[in-house]
Formats: sequence, C-alpha cells, structure tokens
Amino acid sequence: MRYASKSVTGVRAQNQDAVFVPRGGEISLAVVADGMGGQSAGDIASSVAVGAVVAELKKGGTGGAAQLVSAAMAAANAAVYEKAASDPALRGMGTTMVLALLFNSHYIAANVGDSRLYHISGENIEQITKDHSYVAELVALGYITRQEAARHPRRNLITRALGTRESERVDIFEREWAKGDRLVLCSDGLYSELDEQDILHTVLSTDDMQSACEDLVDCALYSGSRDNVSIVIVSNEEAKP
Repeated sequence: MRYASKSVTGVRAQNQDAVFVPRGGEISLAVVADGMGGQSAGDIASSVAVGAVVAELKKGGTGGAAQLVSAAMAAANAAVYEKAASDPALRGMGTTMVLALLFNSHYIAANVGDSRLYHISGENIEQITKDHSYVAELVALGYITRQEAARHPRRNLITRALGTRESERVDIFEREWAKGDRLVLCSDGLYSELDEQDILHTVLSTDDMQSACEDLVDCALYSGSRDNVSIVIVSNEEAKP
C-alpha cells in the first residue's frame, strides 16, 4: 500500500481533526477523525479516539477482521466517553471517525458521523460510507436533494459521534478492491466545498498522492471551507522504496 495525508487548521483557531497513516511496517490502516467540543475538547476527542482505535487494532485478536474493527471502534468510543467524564471541561466532547483496515484484495471500512470514505476504481468514484447527519436523513427521506444538503444551514449537525454516550452504533462495510484502486478518507471540511468529480479528477491527475492531497486541501480552502480540512489517500500498490 502507498499512503499520503494532509491535515490543516484552515481558518479555524485550532485543528480538531486527527489522522493516522502507518509508518514503516505498521498495521495497514488509515483513519480520519473530526473532533467537536469547546476550546481544546474536540482536539482531545479526535486524538484520543484515533489513539484508541489504532492501539486496539494493533493488538489483533481471534475474531474476523470486521469484528476486530467493530471492537476497536467500541474501544475508541469508550476512551473518549471516559475521558470526557473525567474532566468537567471536556463534557460533551465527541468525534467523527472513518477508517479503512486494508488487505490485498479487500478492505474493512467503518464510520461514525460525517467523515467519509470514497473508493476510486478506474475512472469511477463511489462514496462507501453513509453520513450520520441531519441533512443526510433529510436527503434519505426525499425532503431535500444532495445539492441542497451541501448548502443547508444545519449541514454540520451530526446524529452520531464517538464519545457522546456510553455506546454508539457503527456502520461497517467490507468491499473488494483491485491493484491501482484508491481510497480517499476525508473530513467534511474537504467535501463540503468539493464534489465527487473534483476529488476524482484531482486524484487521477497525478501519480504523486501527496501532491493530490495538497491540491485538494488547497482547493477546499480556496473554495471557502470554514473548517479544518483533512484527507488520507491510499493506493492499492506496492510501496515505493
């Protein structure tokens, strides 16, 4: 696998996003989390959640990969919830999370909240995860279109987050992918300003995935993103020396 990532504060006072990509021979895993909470609470929530999910998956276990991912997400939820309960200043903090545990021919994805995972295969892009948000529910019910959702005044209202309650429902997806396919994991600070075709075109326009990350972040900020912006791109190919 080859990985690239970028996370910036943007116009916000603090970056409350957190990302993980492996270094060296670490576990084949990519994670993006977008924290929420007053002052530094969102920053703490995303950092604690990413640390917990990575640690849990590194431990491994006897269950299947999907079970391990589910258990890791539960551990992340518990870690954030317990951290918030230990300090009144952190009460109510939480975080979105999207991750992909990667294998040669398939991957396990999971998400809570509205951070997304896209799968690029050939010249096609598909959003794999489903947003847990107020506007996503309105779209699913047919009350508004996806285009209207992108500019809805309550588009930042999420309906699920890690750490805001003792347990949280997690969506798990298992998908096949082929050599040359790419996954894009990102926070809403990126996709709120860029549509799927923008993402597809930029990723396919270069073999330099780090350059693609930086170009997409720059485009989101230039287009008016008012949030932190984070992205991870993973390519199903051998890492270059």
